[in-house]
Amino acid sequence: MRVGYRQGLALWRRAGTKAALRGAAALGQGVAREARLRARPLRIRPGELDAALGGTTPVEALRGPVLLAMPTVARFESQVTDCYKELQPRVDALLEHRFDLLGSGPTDLGPKIDWSRDFKSGRRWPMRQSSLLRVSYDDGSDVKVPWELSRFQHLPLLAATGQVDEVGAQLDRWLAANPVELGVNWTTTMDVAIRAANWVAALAISAEAAAREPWFERTLESLLLHGRFIRSHLEWSEARGNHYLSNVVGLLPVAALFFGSREGRDWAHWAAGQLVSEMEHQVRPDGTAHEASTSYHRLVTELFVCGTQAADALVPGFAPDSYRERLDLMLAFARDYTRPDGLAPQIGDSDDGRFLPLEDYGADPRDHRHLFLQAGRSPEQAAGSAAYPDGGYFVLRNGSLYAIVRCGDVGRHGRGGHGHNDQLSFELADAHGPLIVDPGTFVYTSDPVERNRFRSTAFHGTLRVGGHEQNELRTDDLFSMNDRTRAEAISWDASSFEGRHHGFPNATHTRRVELGDRELRIRDTVTSSEPQELQWTFPLAPGAEDRVEISAEGLEFHQEPGWYSPLYGVRQPVTFLRARRRSRPGDDVTALTIGPRT
Repeated sequence: MRVGYRQGLALWRRAGTKAALRGAAALGQGVAREARLRARPLRIRPGELDAALGGTTPVEALRGPVLLAMPTVARFESQVTDCYKELQPRVDALLEHRFDLLGSGPTDLGPKIDWSRDFKSGRRWPMRQSSLLRVSYDDGSDVKVPWELSRFQHLPLLAATGQVDEVGAQLDRWLAANPVELGVNWTTTMDVAIRAANWVAALAISAEAAAREPWFERTLESLLLHGRFIRSHLEWSEARGNHYLSNVVGLLPVAALFFGSREGRDWAHWAAGQLVSEMEHQVRPDGTAHEASTSYHRLVTELFVCGTQAADALVPGFAPDSYRERLDLMLAFARDYTRPDGLAPQIGDSDDGRFLPLEDYGADPRDHRHLFLQAGRSPEQAAGSAAYPDGGYFVLRNGSLYAIVRCGDVGRHGRGGHGHNDQLSFELADAHGPLIVDPGTFVYTSDPVERNRFRSTAFHGTLRVGGHEQNELRTDDLFSMNDRTRAEAISWDASSFEGRHHGFPNATHTRRVELGDRELRIRDTVTSSEPQELQWTFPLAPGAEDRVEISAEGLEFHQEPGWYSPLYGVRQPVTFLRARRRSRPGDDVTALTIGPRT
């Protein structure tokens, strides 16, 4: 864990002398490290790059082991001519340094991109040793903006469309502005690893032309330093998630580049072994990623697909059959949760995260069907209902109607992270589009109030009891969530689901849903020894106000203003349907019917 000065002071106040001493020690180490880096920046010595390449030329390595390890890149390169017309507007914008990231809208970054600046808020991070940097402030700035920009996921698109001069110009300026370990773009190894993979992909596509340019060797040297940084700054923890997996998978393309040397081969063998152990640690037996989020399931699946392809090329036979069976289940889950409109429900956090978007750069992040193409398969369409009890997702289909119900733990072995207070919530859609939706995420640390609002009970299609949250939402840690709900599935079949949770003080909520061919029928039971204030919320999809019918004896639903976030950093006003009443002691039962208006 990296702890800066302000964080060290906070630890002193919260946990006393022992924690403060650890923070002070980390601060001292960071200051000493920064002094060494300023005196002697990390560089590759003469002859070291050739030794790391192991006797192969860079072009041979990029066009050989790298493309074998990155078949999605090879496919993209071979097919880019066919989709060039579609990609041209994106390329033109990139050539003009116009980026649309994390809700920024198209923004002109000028002739010289400032890689350390949140161009949405204007905050710029200083060039300090990465462990000394504070990443969040109370000024609305979002550190994810410079991180996202410096992932360089746009670079393979420029390379594939022949923009080698622009590729080189951006790489040269980034290298000059971001010495290793200094600045905001070295604070998370996940971003270092994703950047390295996209650099390798871009160089593999443009290898022969790039090899003639003066920036080419400097970039290769930096990639060697990237690989060493990743291997020595792993984001490991007892409850690991997509960050650590990104470290592992991002190292593999770098290992392919330097596979001619022992260092590169050691990286490859280590990463292949970690893939196997992380599949067991991060993916449930039913194929659901353990972060309680469909969007993070998409990212983790992409990482395993791309990582498996690389490991297969570099370390044949690395994975047992059980590993591949679970990867197949991950793809099956993505198939089954996809709505009739081809988009995914936004259960849990969604921050648009990708590993190698390639031709999908700038595409709708709610479309997860690219996973099948990356895996070398045609996109699949779900045939019927499906249950994923280990992850806590239950999909019902009947004719044109679709529903998905959430009933599971908070993720990451009960620690939370990207889960929301969404127990017994659901999405409902028909052939014409979504009707009831999960409103999404909006932002993380740039606005703690909105962060918690979007993950609150009242922002999901479920029941709130006594004005309480299902699980405590903290303002000092926007990613933790203790699992007070202890959600449990009671029954499931192809047309119905029943589950309960225990998140509200002195009350239990049980919900049964049945999907007919024209409507979703709900029976909510609140069990309590005392009366409770009940609040139902059903967030409507954008434009669905005139498409939804709802009825419930004893309830009067009103339209109230709400928000829907289709992209990270973007929100749009929508309508929430809400009803309130006071419950009776004992088992209080309410029957509701929701469906498309006929």
